[in-house]
Amino acid sequence: MKSIFIALSLVLLTNGCIANAETLTSEQMEITQLIKKLYAVSYLEFDAAVFGAKYEKCKEVVKGKYEPARQCRLLSEFLVKEAIIKEKRDPTCMTGVGGYFRYPSLDGMDLSPVECADPPPVPHINTPAVNGSKAKVHVTFPINGTNVMYFLKKQPVGWRIYRIESSENSATIDTMSQGDTVNVFPPDAPSK
Repeated sequence: MKSIFIALSLVLLTNGCIANAETLTSEQMEITQLIKKLYAVSYLEFDAAVFGAKYEKCKEVVKGKYEPARQCRLLSEFLVKEAIIKEKRDPTCMTGVGGYFRYPSLDGMDLSPVECADPPPVPHINTPAVNGSKAKVHVTFPINGTNVMYFLKKQPVGWRIYRIESSENSATIDTMSQGDTVNVFPPDAPSK
């Protein structure tokens, strides 16, 4: 009798947890997966176009290869075509926001494996808000109070980021629209 009571209690508890869990639409799941993938890409690949490098205790043990064309393809997995800047004199693709929009409070020195800095903060991806072929998702970093708002468009190849707003303080999104915005994306046209 006691085992039946325990089993019944577990079933009710499990059903209660599942009922309280937020159910995402397929579009929300697709956007969440895209943002998770965005944060899974290393700084060296995303921002420096260096692929295959391996580091142990801040020392390069496997030399990476500089592959700007591969980096451009990588960026196109996340960003709309118009948001990727490729200047004639530099084969590397850029995003126009200083490159480090994923982590608004960090720079290249903070993200470089050579510098032995702490790992980047873990992002918290909030539930995407989808409205037709556009969406936005707020990513927060509870450890340092920074946040990023990604604006996305549905493209034939899937969801792509077309605008980014980030703040280096704990300002809410409402406040950011009033002038506390640090980085706004897409950038102005590149210089010629």
